Amino acid sequence: MRHRRRTRRLGCKTAHRKAMLRNMVTSLLDHGRIMTTVTRAKEVRRIADRMVTLAKDGTLHARRQAMSVVRDPAVVAKLFDECSDKYGDRNGGYTRIVRIGPRRGDAAMMSVVEMVSESLEKPRLRSGRRKKQADSEDVTLIPQAPSEIQEEKQAVTSTEEQEEAEVGEGLEQTETSEAAAEEGAGSGPSEEEATAGKDESDVAAEAAREKSGEEEEENGNP
Repeated sequence: MRHRRRTRRLGCKTAHRKAMLRNMVTSLLDHGRIMTTVTRAKEVRRIADRMVTLAKDGTLHARRQAMSVVRDPAVVAKLFDECSDKYGDRNGGYTRIVRIGPRRGDAAMMSVVEMVSESLEKPRLRSGRRKKQADSEDVTLIPQAPSEIQEEKQAVTSTEEQEEAEVGEGLEQTETSEAAAEEGAGSGPSEEEATAGKDESDVAAEAAREKSGEEEEENGNP
């Protein structure tokens, strides 16, 4: 029976499990974030917090202990140079586990393990009237653009308004010209009426000529 056994076997042998966790811790300290199952993430968190604690110690013995777990010397150097100052005011809780849902295929719950980057500094609170004034001054307002940008926007809007006015005047002129053309065409005779009038005048002239010829013949032959 595995009573009081805290180590998770993770479905693999001891050597395999240790090598896998070392590689995962190395990747986490190098990139700051990895994605794995929740069970493995909890084991990685335990070892990663121990490495940050060793980095905060900063001694040669602590560096050698970290080298026995972390495979890359560059990552160990980064750990002791950056994490010792970054987590100097934090007592534990250097990593965070965020569940992202089940994995497709076997439905294993996946999670993201990442290094915590927020500081523990608390904002200073003001008392009395100063606090009320600060609250009134901290009202969020819409940020205004610089004066140059506002002038450019005004120039663009003025040019657009001028163009729209010119287009409107052009449309009005075309409409008035079309209306005048339609009125002129309606007042004057059409082409068919003009041709019909010409035919009638020709017929009347021919009839007058025939009558004058008959009268001359009657006058010449009594």
